[in-house]
Amino acid sequence: MAFLLYLPIGYHKQPTEHYPVLYLLHGSGHDRHSVLREVQPQEHVPMLGAAMLVIPDGGQGWWLDSPILPRSLFGQYVLQLVEFVDRHYRTLAFRTARGIFGFSMGGYGAMLLAAQHPEMFSAASSLLGPLDIVQLFPDYHRLRLLLGSDLGTWQCYNPTHWVPSLAHTALRFCTGEEAFDRPQNEAFAAALESLQILFEYDVYPGGHDIAFVRKHIKAHFSFHRRSFDQGARG
Repeated sequence: MAFLLYLPIGYHKQPTEHYPVLYLLHGSGHDRHSVLREVQPQEHVPMLGAAMLVIPDGGQGWWLDSPILPRSLFGQYVLQLVEFVDRHYRTLAFRTARGIFGFSMGGYGAMLLAAQHPEMFSAASSLLGPLDIVQLFPDYHRLRLLLGSDLGTWQCYNPTHWVPSLAHTALRFCTGEEAFDRPQNEAFAAALESLQILFEYDVYPGGHDIAFVRKHIKAHFSFHRRSFDQGARG
């Protein structure tokens, strides 16, 4: 898995310092380079404080391990990437210093991976993520290619289905008033509320597009900075 890595200022001058890490998962049709061009997270990395930012390439794999395509194992790839980064860079290699965030397809992947592996990530956030994919069953072509045509399989890969696993994860998600994923975000919020799980959720003017992502990514970086700071305090 190819990836971009941002090292915080002072990384090479302070050889004993270790840092938290945020993983940023891109949306469908993007890669690590288009994220820099079109989303421009590099403008907001100071919001993360002394933290690393990792942006991997996920192709069209939806950041999940496909049960029908043996080589489409992007959930496993992300976990292997975490291990690689922890092994080769000076990270704080524990849960409270690790966050995951994504937009659109990546927002879905961030919440799914955080729920499937709550021991790995202490904070997860989604921007325009389809968080209740059964609402797209069976017509959403890209997911059907990865998950097939069985509703039960889709439910197994549905972030809303995994909500109980997020009870101890800091959560933030947002969508647009006209975005197609808004009903899915509402369902995800309702599932969290039913279990009295705390979360931050906002609906802003706009639709499901890259301009929306670019406008609101800063708030997600700030959210993860707060999570890192809270983890450092104890």
